[in-house]
Amino acid sequence: MIKRLQKRMILLVLCGLLLASAGLVFAVNWINWQSIGSQAQGVLDMLVENDGQRPLVKERMGRMDADETPPPRPEGADGLRAERKEDLHGRGNDLRNAASLISSYTVELDADGNVTAWDSDRAELYSAQEIADLAADVLKKGTGAGRVDTQFYRLLSRGDCKLLIVVDQRLAMQDARRVLRLTCLFAIAEDALLALGAVLLIRRMVKPVDEAMEKQKQFVWDASHELKTPLAVISANAEVLAGEVGPSKPLEYIQSEVQRTDHLIQNLLTLARLEKGTVRAEPQRFDLSRALLSVSLPFESAVFEAGKTLDTQIPEGVQYTGDEEMIKQLCVILLSNAQKYSDAHGRITLSLECRGEKRVLKVHNTGPAIPQEAQSKIFDRFYRVDSSHNSEIPGNGLGLAIAWRIVETHRGRISVESAEGKGTTFTVVL
Repeated sequence: MIKRLQKRMILLVLCGLLLASAGLVFAVNWINWQSIGSQAQGVLDMLVENDGQRPLVKERMGRMDADETPPPRPEGADGLRAERKEDLHGRGNDLRNAASLISSYTVELDADGNVTAWDSDRAELYSAQEIADLAADVLKKGTGAGRVDTQFYRLLSRGDCKLLIVVDQRLAMQDARRVLRLTCLFAIAEDALLALGAVLLIRRMVKPVDEAMEKQKQFVWDASHELKTPLAVISANAEVLAGEVGPSKPLEYIQSEVQRTDHLIQNLLTLARLEKGTVRAEPQRFDLSRALLSVSLPFESAVFEAGKTLDTQIPEGVQYTGDEEMIKQLCVILLSNAQKYSDAHGRITLSLECRGEKRVLKVHNTGPAIPQEAQSKIFDRFYRVDSSHNSEIPGNGLGLAIAWRIVETHRGRISVESAEGKGTTFTVVL
């Protein structure tokens, strides 16, 4: 149980670390990519403001041709709003610097969408075919602004012709991909280190609890062994007194309680052996069908006397490799539990089926359902669904705990399903 708790705590911490690091990596890179897009749009606004030319080039041309009348500005499909112009003037220096560093080019298109001319101060980076392909992709998209791969563009109308202004952000995007890889590697390394620290810390935290559980198991083991001797003495003397004085109610009560306590001690010892690992399954190939029938047949008389019905659905010749005595004890526990908790004139069903290499054992009984909140606890030691019924239904809450340990020893699974009107079914997959 402590090991399962430790594994769950480690898994929870690992999931938390992964979610936190994934969120951080996503946030950093999302901001980075948004910044690239925002910068490209700002530079495009600046270029549209300057007729597709870089601001520094525009200023030099203005100084050279101060007396010339500037050509009319192209009008885009979406246009430039007044508030956007004010924003551009406020960010002027940054955008002018960005515009001087980022690659850009302008493309003139005729009415049919053919490239008539294109210009770039970094013409060595592009070919005429690349420009023509980009123009075709932009016209195919049919939007006045957008992005094609790493190219951000604006498409403006100039009479019958069109002017395509493009900002190339390939270098920025390469840097962004590099940042993405680095942040992912950093997050993985950080998670690995933190996970290692968490595992060591959790193990140190759980160690006192584990030691306390081991001491408790050892105490149960020692106490059970110490109680066996006085119980044997009490039982022997009770039998001697019964032979001398004859039948007596007090002696019957003594013998009954001695038997009940002895059964409890035997269960405690069995559970302690299973938990300590002193009892190990001795795998051998045996006839599982015959083993289950040998256990269920003695129950038929007890079930019949209680006014109930036992139905066995066990095919012949089913083989299994495991500890035969443990499997028999498992079946006895489940049948005994079904007999105790089935309703009056109820029906108990023991079935076995093969699912490939798996063996599925089911024990079903009609009767009241186990509450949903109790179904996850019934395999705990000393747990009873309703403690007020202890005097009516005999038991000490150890049977199902032993059954769970037997199934775990065979690396199987045991589960319970219970619902009103349908009864209770214990399923063991071996």
